[in-house]
Amino acid sequence: MKTALKRCGFFLDLIMDKIGICGAGLIGASWAIGFANAGFKSFVYDNTEDSFTKFEDLANKLIQDLRIINPEIDEEKINSNIKLNCTIEEICNDSILVQESVLEDLELKKSVFAQLDKLTQENTIIASSSSYLLISEIAELVKHKHRCINGHPALPPHIVPFVEVSGNEKTSQKIIREAVSIYKKAKYAAITVNKEAEGFVLNRLQGALLNEAVRLHEGGFASMEDIDIALKHALGIRWAFMGPFEIMDLNAPDGIKDSFTRYRNGIQNLAREQNSVPEYSEEYLNKLEIDQRKRLPYDQRDNRVEKRNKMIALIRKLKLELGEDI
Repeated sequence: MKTALKRCGFFLDLIMDKIGICGAGLIGASWAIGFANAGFKSFVYDNTEDSFTKFEDLANKLIQDLRIINPEIDEEKINSNIKLNCTIEEICNDSILVQESVLEDLELKKSVFAQLDKLTQENTIIASSSSYLLISEIAELVKHKHRCINGHPALPPHIVPFVEVSGNEKTSQKIIREAVSIYKKAKYAAITVNKEAEGFVLNRLQGALLNEAVRLHEGGFASMEDIDIALKHALGIRWAFMGPFEIMDLNAPDGIKDSFTRYRNGIQNLAREQNSVPEYSEEYLNKLEIDQRKRLPYDQRDNRVEKRNKMIALIRKLKLELGEDI
């Protein structure tokens, strides 16, 4: 049953649990729910028309996904911990962290960060949710650069509880440690990216895979469907529970060194072949779109997204039962 979310009000006695969310789209809503579910107070700001009406509809769908993982989830608690219709000043005032979740546009993010820097207290952490943009670029107009980080989530973030934290040469290491601690308290698997790099860790790994998938498809080695099958029915099943180094450790009798020693020549040969960059030409992308719409008509995509979220939630539930979750 749909529960109305409370409108904005201050919780002066819970300042250390206050999180500001700047942007009420999918990413912002996911952050708000994730923090609220962990007991934080999520104060949400957005300046786009009808954003909070859409937020409430979206939030209720996201909470139902979480119910698959934990049937006893306290929906009333989550809703009571989310404060909507806040002004930008309200999300900034006394928050321990403000999570920027606006569109992936550098100039827009720079402008938002400059505004957040002026409105927040000096010890408030300002975090971007950018997928590729560097925090050194986003924080270019910011005076207090030492407290600016990127906290990049995975998609869909409400059921994939992961965040990678990165700074730049001017970011305080104490701020990075505090940010990681906050995300972990919110029950996210938080990692630290030690050097600023475009794409961070997650998208660099994902980008390498996508580039190779395109090379294989464009080169005529395999169809889109077969490449997807190879991932979702082979590698993806293992990757849901283990990372690449863990997998290599178990792939040979004597562990990770034995495994790399056995397979390094083949792995290196592949790397030499993979040094070209796909063009992603308009012609090729149009062909991809036509072929994919034959596999999944556009009007069926929402149903596929719902099924994807359900399957991810069921995997999370299984990992929890096996003691493999966060």
